[in-house]
Amino acid sequence: MSHAWLFRGTHRVQGRKRIIHQYNTGLEFLRYGRIVFGEKGGQIEVDSLDEEIGFVCLRGSGTIEAGGKRYSLGKYDALYLPRESRCAISSNGTFDLAEVAAPSSKRFPVQFVRFEEILKDPDLAKEAGFQPYARKLHTLIGEKNVQASRLLAGVTFSKDGNWTSWPPHDHSKEKEEIYLYIDMPSPNFSIHLNYTDYRDMEMVVPVWEGDAVAIKKGYHYNVASPGTSTGFLWMMAAIREEKDRVFTQVTVQPEFDGRFKLF
Repeated sequence: MSHAWLFRGTHRVQGRKRIIHQYNTGLEFLRYGRIVFGEKGGQIEVDSLDEEIGFVCLRGSGTIEAGGKRYSLGKYDALYLPRESRCAISSNGTFDLAEVAAPSSKRFPVQFVRFEEILKDPDLAKEAGFQPYARKLHTLIGEKNVQASRLLAGVTFSKDGNWTSWPPHDHSKEKEEIYLYIDMPSPNFSIHLNYTDYRDMEMVVPVWEGDAVAIKKGYHYNVASPGTSTGFLWMMAAIREEKDRVFTQVTVQPEFDGRFKLF
């Protein structure tokens, strides 16, 4: 079976759909899906089975009932659902959730992350890099604020026309990753690069709102079109549970190591 790495327009769904998984990519652990309710709202139940799941609100608002509590989510709020758990998701209007998942052998508590609290924490919300690779980095599900086996997730927004995730870096020995491009209204676009050979790059592609890229291995980064910002939800799954769940554990491309500040 051939593996896909680029998934176009993943936001164009209704209801719940698992989009990237172990059967259509080379990713072993990391999965991504979408739950989208339109203007009339909707409701759905999700059973996590053997996975831990992170829900991140990308548009609209709604509620998630889990662990005997009811949580209200707005833009960039997140909820962690442990394995062997069930939740009820509902809204009276537009509600767009990214669903990031990975298998887990441990069962942690349900945990709710409010974006406004992330913005108050300098360890979770920070300015990274410098012009022309300056960006705002927000960790929603990280080692510091959420107990989990494998999952890490957050949102990054570049300065207009800047590169992000620079310098080129790789973490394939420790973590798989997916970039989901968000908040890039037409005609805005960015260029996504991913490669193992600096002189023969395997992936150099334009990406638009809703496109997702699965990153199994290789150096990766992106650049915004002039006058526009790149926005993306980054999602990671540790290869070894807990031990590899370290956001800053990366290998910088040797040609650029020591010349730029990644975080």
